[in-house]
Amino acid sequence: MTDRSRNIEVALIIPARNEEPTIGAVVEEARRALAPWSSEVIVVDNGSSDATAVRAAYAGARVVKA
Repeated sequence: MTDRSRNIEVALIIPARNEEPTIGAVVEEARRALAPWSSEVIVVDNGSSDATAVRAAYAGARVVKA
């Protein structure tokens, strides 16, 4: 989980709906790409009926339900 007390330089927002098969890899790759900066990956889950939110959180994203 991201430590929100630090200064975030870059935030990446990923909209998602029913992306369970791929969201974990997407979040992990985004976190690797943003590693040089103080960053946060946020997944906006737009009413998924699968485990998109769970997989995104497990991969290290902050999940917001829309």
